[in-house]
Amino acid sequence: MKETKGYLFELFTSIQGEGIHVGERQIFVRTAGCSAACYWCDTVPGKKRRPYWVVHGEERRTIENPVTAGRVLKEVLALRGPDDPVRAVSITGGEPLEQPDFVAALAARLKGKGFRVHLETSGLEASALPKVVGSVDVVAMDIKLPSATGAAHWDAHRDFLRAAGGAEVFVKVVVDHSTPIGEIDRAIDLVAEVDAGIPLVLQPESATYLKEAHGPAARKRLAALLDLAQRRALGRLEDVRVIPQCHKLLKVR
Repeated sequence: MKETKGYLFELFTSIQGEGIHVGERQIFVRTAGCSAACYWCDTVPGKKRRPYWVVHGEERRTIENPVTAGRVLKEVLALRGPDDPVRAVSITGGEPLEQPDFVAALAARLKGKGFRVHLETSGLEASALPKVVGSVDVVAMDIKLPSATGAAHWDAHRDFLRAAGGAEVFVKVVVDHSTPIGEIDRAIDLVAEVDAGIPLVLQPESATYLKEAHGPAARKRLAALLDLAQRRALGRLEDVRVIPQCHKLLKVR
């Protein structure tokens, strides 16, 4: 039987910089291709599929796309090596669930080698999730606010979150200085409607928060908005955290 192939962008090891597993050492498998249009996207090159993907190991190597899950597993094991006790792999993007058969095959192979598998996703591909969720341990789901993407995805996010119940799940919302509080309230309501015990991470948009791209006043507005949003969210949800992109603070990949 011919093995399913998929498109990757890169493979590397680093610390997890986002969400409730921040600081954990992980291997990152970044898939290629994403149809979302977030203005703050920090992986724009990974939105398109290329004829090759990159392994960032002791030496930088390129491998041809599309690639089998078996070959990716081989590269993951080689990147970890015999003396590197990394126990978790994050399948990220791009958007992994735009290639559900390939990602399901890869996740199952990783689980078979004892890895704890994280899926980082935009939370838009609810129909694809059932193919994958049985082979992952953690689902890190974004809620893409209308002000960030130019489109409302509330129904898709609700369907996705309901379908993710077989794994450990948390939700992340990127907040900028101009994010309407009404959109954040609606995201809070959506999570509470499904399960008030699901952790919510409010992630400050890094260009504003870390680099003051829009000036000190914008950063101050963002800090105040995060404070307000967290207080309001705690009225509906059990676990609400404000966590910046820590890998950017540490200046690592």
